[in-house]
Amino acid sequence: MLKVGKYFVLAVFCLCLMFSQAQARDLKASLPFPLAPLVESKDKGILVDLVKAMAEEYKGGKITWELYPFKRSMENVEKGKADFHMPQLVNPKISADKLPFMWSSEKIFRVVFALYTNKNNKDINPGNVSKYKIETELGTMDFFDFKVTGSPDIESSLKKVDMGRIDGWIMAMPESDMALKKAGLKNIKRWEFAKYDVRIVLNKNTGKEVDAILTDLIGKLKANGKYQKIMGPILDQKFDPWQP
Repeated sequence: MLKVGKYFVLAVFCLCLMFSQAQARDLKASLPFPLAPLVESKDKGILVDLVKAMAEEYKGGKITWELYPFKRSMENVEKGKADFHMPQLVNPKISADKLPFMWSSEKIFRVVFALYTNKNNKDINPGNVSKYKIETELGTMDFFDFKVTGSPDIESSLKKVDMGRIDGWIMAMPESDMALKKAGLKNIKRWEFAKYDVRIVLNKNTGKEVDAILTDLIGKLKANGKYQKIMGPILDQKFDPWQP
């Protein structure tokens, strides 16, 4: 009986060790750049600070991150070259099972989309934008039920609005406001347009395991208040009615 008991304890120990090793893994984050104020450099940005905090909290391995153009950052996860990408807006018009990736369980924040129009255009408003020439970021072209043109650069599109070359720009408020203030444009009016959830993008093959790790880390950061401190400027977004 003693011999059997010893082997039983050894077997349990080995199983525990195997389970622990299976849970321990390094993670690589792929972040889109430039995306101020979320990702301004490898060491600066709201989401960069979030990844840093998760890396400090993570005891099962290391979390590293690299910056890429937005489209490539997404492809890194889809092709298994990175474990997760953030941020990504959840398009309510597209079913999750039709996507080439999976969503995280955690919603990391909600984003306000704003409509930017030329002050001289007295007719346009959020309810009739389908009648006008509108630009949006390349990755959000399929969010709308009307025709839009994709643009790779927020500031250049806002300048087109300011000069009257296009009728409007629709995109996330924090990034667009930052570009608007940086460019010093004064001939633009802002409107609230919509709100969208933002989640983390995961690989379809490995996503469940990574999701469990990230959910646990975010839960711990929320419990100790670090999440709220880092994400505070964007966490509970409301439309800011200021005008240039």
